[in-house]
Amino acid sequence: MPTNQIKILSPGPACRRTRRIVKRLERYFEKRQIPVSYEIETDLEKIKQYETWILPTILINGTIVSRGYFPPEKLIKICLTTE
Repeated sequence: MPTNQIKILSPGPACRRTRRIVKRLERYFEKRQIPVSYEIETDLEKIKQYETWILPTILINGTIVSRGYFPPEKLIKICLTTE
């Protein structure tokens, strides 16, 4: 079963907004039993590649789904490889 890749561009590990979003994403995917792997990117040089300055930014399977907030459920579903 393929795993969905979740990448979160964050200002740092202590960011409260990032921690809240990660917890909500974990609950969302756990409830639906969807396999995912998480990566939190804090390196500014790598973040610049995505041309976004609003953090945290959430990418699901390479697609930006939100900047600074928890993405709508409809948008999450569109980007998933498995449901």
